[in-house]
Amino acid sequence: MRILFCNIAYMKWYKGIIEVIDEPSFGGSYIQETGDACEEFNFTPIECDDGDFCFGFVETKSTNRVSKNQLHIERIEGGTKQDEFIDHVLVVWCAKRDNRSVIVGWYKDARVYREYENWEMDIDEDEPYKHDFIMEAFADDCVLLPANERSAYRWRAPRKLQNRSYGFGQANVWFANEESAKEYIETLAKNIYEYNGENWINEYPPSAEE
Repeated sequence: MRILFCNIAYMKWYKGIIEVIDEPSFGGSYIQETGDACEEFNFTPIECDDGDFCFGFVETKSTNRVSKNQLHIERIEGGTKQDEFIDHVLVVWCAKRDNRSVIVGWYKDARVYREYENWEMDIDEDEPYKHDFIMEAFADDCVLLPANERSAYRWRAPRKLQNRSYGFGQANVWFANEESAKEYIETLAKNIYEYNGENWINEYPPSAEE
């Protein structure tokens, strides 16, 4: 199946950074230095001509910390080196929480780009926000798990260990191509497609509703 795992900073709502209420954590040195996270709006539905969309950001590795490397979408099932994007991908968003990695949500049927795109969003009426993203999906196909649900064992996100040959390594993306990951992927996909619990995609922090 077409699946991509992305490691991002941990937040509760992903509706923008709100001091004290929802600030990114476990996002690496850039977030520690700046307090900023480009993934802060990953689960914010944006009204577009064709409907409401979510636009997702994940940091790809950079050799100079200025330019961003492309996402090697040819490693996704059915992708080639000539593709500028690939459709019908299940994007699984993961983050570190309390020294373990958890799944915070997912985009079903997403379009994943090779190069970063950008979109000017009217998040703030006084100052439009120019957002970099590298995947998109209809908001109706996106699920943000409630914070207390993310600790469930079924939403664990694997990292490579001495006794595990699959999962995230040093990169923020994992293509899940390992044969040893097959059982985990099948079980996770079943859990995702059968999930009918609470979805925070349209839930906002208290101060954002005022």
